[in-house]
Amino acid sequence: MGYWKRSVGLVIGFGYKYRSDPFFRTEVNIVLLQAIFALFLLAVVGVVASQLYHDASAAVSAGIVEALSPNSSPASVGESIISEIMSMRVRTMWIAAGVIVLITAGFTYVVARLALAPVRNALESQKRFIGNIAHELRTPLSIIKTNTEVKLLASDVGDEVRAQHQGTIEELDRISDIINNLLSLSASIRPERLEFRDVDLGEVVRGVIHKMKDLAEQKRLEIEIRTSERRNVWANGVALEQIVMNVIKNSILYTSRGGRILVIVEPVYPDFVELRVQDSGSGIARKDLFHIFEPFYRADPSRKRNGSGSGLGLTIVSELVKLHNGKITVRSAEGQGTTVGVLLPAGKSGVGVVEPTEGLRDNVSEITADFSHR
Repeated sequence: MGYWKRSVGLVIGFGYKYRSDPFFRTEVNIVLLQAIFALFLLAVVGVVASQLYHDASAAVSAGIVEALSPNSSPASVGESIISEIMSMRVRTMWIAAGVIVLITAGFTYVVARLALAPVRNALESQKRFIGNIAHELRTPLSIIKTNTEVKLLASDVGDEVRAQHQGTIEELDRISDIINNLLSLSASIRPERLEFRDVDLGEVVRGVIHKMKDLAEQKRLEIEIRTSERRNVWANGVALEQIVMNVIKNSILYTSRGGRILVIVEPVYPDFVELRVQDSGSGIARKDLFHIFEPFYRADPSRKRNGSGSGLGLTIVSELVKLHNGKITVRSAEGQGTTVGVLLPAGKSGVGVVEPTEGLRDNVSEITADFSHR
């Protein structure tokens, strides 16, 4: 009785773990599929061997009958039998190889789907969780910020307390930026929600720079805009503004006081338009450049936490560019500034062809994420 109880307990535990643990369930399913795959291979080998034996037996029987006839030569009959058996073997082996390859490909696809299913589901759950949490955090943060701003309006607030409250508001703004970026990142993985149309990239750039005007004036930055007459892109307007906002905001944040930023919008290849943002900032080191698309990554020393930025800007840009089947290139070197190029499909109205004329400077490192050939 004790043995049967333990056996039943093991079976029940196995069933519960199989139902509740998706990774264990995937492991079991893959093992079962591999066993089924082995049985299929054994079946194929058995059928091939049986067919080859049957054909060889038929060939030998026909040869024996022919050899017993009075006008036949036993030597020639033997050579004919051997030649026919060799031909059968080659033909059968080719057929068997084709069947095995097809079965292997089919089982490999099924195994890959099973193996990636838990990861895919976990990723979707994570993105939904991030979106839900970000939405829930917005309301209390807004209340805290409003209450703090109301407190600052009071005349009896001392300078020290006022400075503390202003610092709190700055941090709340930073948290709000992170939340907005998280929502953008969460929404970007649902391309079916995006509606695409012709959008004037030049107008988007001007609108973003107007919004960033106060920040640029505080740092006394010179911002120059150059746009081509043909600058329409096939894009989602909200996503496009997010791309431009993050790229230009990064340039403003990490360009030193009194620096210069050049923003260019022009057609560069057939059916593409490029947004290029060049700044005179401190640049990004090579060891950091290849991590800039990673969430929350900050280069050292220029990207250290300094009270501005969320560490998600370029991550969001790369995801949104990917949704547009575009390409993003970042060129930078320490002490030489940074150039970010975003290549997007041209609008349906069409664009001209202008070959790029600016080459890379010496000692400049570059990273490119190309989504234009999917």
